[in-house]
Amino acid sequence: MSNNITISIIVPIYNAKDHIGNCIKNLLNQDFEETIEIIMVDDGSSDNSFNIIQNFKITNLKLFRLIKNSGASAARNKGLDESKGEYVYFMDVDDSIDKDALKNLYSIAKKNDCDFVFSDFKRILDLKNQRDKTFNYVNDKIFDRSELLEHMQKEINDPSLGHLGLFGCNGRLIRRSVIENGKIRFVEELRFLEDKTFCWDLFGKINSAIYIRKQLYSYYVYPDVQTAITKSINYGFDVEYFELITKRIKNSFKSFGLANNKIEQLVDQGLIFYIITLLVSYSRSMALGKVSKKEGKKFRGKIIDNVLQNKNIRKAVKNYKISKKESQWIPKAINLGSRFFLELACDHRAKEVVKKRKAGQE
Repeated sequence: MSNNITISIIVPIYNAKDHIGNCIKNLLNQDFEETIEIIMVDDGSSDNSFNIIQNFKITNLKLFRLIKNSGASAARNKGLDESKGEYVYFMDVDDSIDKDALKNLYSIAKKNDCDFVFSDFKRILDLKNQRDKTFNYVNDKIFDRSELLEHMQKEINDPSLGHLGLFGCNGRLIRRSVIENGKIRFVEELRFLEDKTFCWDLFGKINSAIYIRKQLYSYYVYPDVQTAITKSINYGFDVEYFELITKRIKNSFKSFGLANNKIEQLVDQGLIFYIITLLVSYSRSMALGKVSKKEGKKFRGKIIDNVLQNKNIRKAVKNYKISKKESQWIPKAINLGSRFFLELACDHRAKEVVKKRKAGQE
């Protein structure tokens, strides 16, 4: 294999025996003349994923193994440590990319000397349920550093906008030297929002980003895959995780020379939004029967106790600006410090969301 590797494709693996073959074939079928390396990191799988990958005798496939299951962040970090490419590209083993994905992303990156390139994608639940996901840009778009800052502020001010495509890792082509020079890695303590946290660290270092108006990445949703909610149950949840994330966000703004009360308020806005989102998502899982009521009430109670006992959250919620799509009662209940009213507000909002989604309104 050539030492001049253009793209390192990093794929975390965990109990993925049914998807490995398709993933490798998908990557080998890329219409891309430059040299790539496929880095697969087995994250302590309990099935025979590791052995299946070993059976592929491919020169540009590098396989590593974490003895203990440590999460996607640890697997991605191992992939970064071992990568040699000019750019890195993250994907999940059960997703797929368009045949021309790497060629399109790389040609745009080289033509514009760009650090970060992303595209539209598809969200596929099954063959009959595919949703095109396009971001709110009419054409291809270049973001300079000032526009990146603007979108970062929008993301914090109202994360419900869907982060406009910037905040994510999968399907993104990223210049590896920016990651290495900035000493950027995924936070391994986090089992959710780890990709957003990585991006906050990254955006403080990059000079430009480019959006391509093509659907190059297909994201598959499987009913048996852990959601952020079930992960939070299995690995434990602590409000301090969100505080860790907000600290990284503030550091990113500092790299732009911004560290003032307005930024503090924006970051606090995002903190409260994510906490409300978690509470509503978990309450919705209870309403849909995805978790038992007994387990649900016990775990949600721990989250609520954490929230109500946290001085920073109680302070931040006083200035929280509620968007039109949100319930006004959840932040009010947090402000009152009432567990009873907060539980009622979460249950009410969860039922509203379930009803609207069934009707196709949200």
